[in-house]
Amino acid sequence: MFPRNKLVVLERSQLEEYKRKSLVGHWVLVKESCEDLQKEKDKSLKQGRRYSGASNVSTRFTAVNVMVRPGSAEGFLDVSGGGYLHSEGERFDCDPFDRVNTVNADDNLLRLESFHTFTSVQRLSLRRNRLKSVRPIDGDLAETLIRLDVSENQLNPDDIYRLSLLSKLEQLFMLANNLTVIPESLTNCHCFLSLKLLDLSDNYLSCPRTFYVLSTMHNLQVLNLSNNRISCIPHLIMKKETDCTNSENQTETCEDNEDMENDKNYDTKEIVYHVYHIPFANLNTINLSSNLIAHNSSVLPLICWPSLKNIILTANTISLNKNLIEFKKLIFTLCLFNIKTKR
Repeated sequence: MFPRNKLVVLERSQLEEYKRKSLVGHWVLVKESCEDLQKEKDKSLKQGRRYSGASNVSTRFTAVNVMVRPGSAEGFLDVSGGGYLHSEGERFDCDPFDRVNTVNADDNLLRLESFHTFTSVQRLSLRRNRLKSVRPIDGDLAETLIRLDVSENQLNPDDIYRLSLLSKLEQLFMLANNLTVIPESLTNCHCFLSLKLLDLSDNYLSCPRTFYVLSTMHNLQVLNLSNNRISCIPHLIMKKETDCTNSENQTETCEDNEDMENDKNYDTKEIVYHVYHIPFANLNTINLSSNLIAHNSSVLPLICWPSLKNIILTANTISLNKNLIEFKKLIFTLCLFNIKTKR
């Protein structure tokens, strides 16, 4: 028996024996031995839990190692969390892979080119695959893909441009890629020709120029920019064709452009871009929740977007209870233009 009111230090293997014999309470410190830690680790692995230091990704993504379930589910391929590694040059343009139209490949080490030879894939998810870049898309995938999810990776602005060349793509999810800017190259007329939904939430976008670049996506209907660092929306003013004196080299102009580059307090001034296209021609819903919007004037430029019907402003400074009166004024103003606002 251990003495009363003492601090007792035990090995983990001695703990149960001490509990059985002791009739009084003590503070007990348990020393972890290497053997104890290994036992705990083995136990956790058996229960399906992963240790951060134990990476068992070793299975090559090949036709031999991947199984498509027969029957009604053969159009859906789920290899998520399977520990698959990209295999260069592997082809999947044969039965039964030519009938697969939906792939969930989250939590692996695969690339977009891992699926280039799938002939019918329309929906592909590659979340958490440690993607740092994407190569130019070719093969059958470029002609069939309509929905792509590359969220929670480490892609860069140039990759957005490469993905924009997927002419059939209608939905793109790029959440949590640490993006800070949108590439100017997206203003080219051949980018995102079919895109209807774009999700750029959980990034670090803050520059008003983001809106100018995105405004050139004429088929875009839903834009999610929640949980970024946006503080204002710029004015996108369309110029007449007669104002274009040099059509080949014509670009938009921006008032106080140099000041904006040096001053990051975008919400303290009105920012104007003169454009030569209808901005956000078909956009009907924009999600700006969890940003840094603090003033009514920072939102009013949305009135000029011709198809806009829904604005989500949840968790912005402007929507806090202390600003409720001003927010109600904003709601009233937007209602005059048939725009619904969610607080």
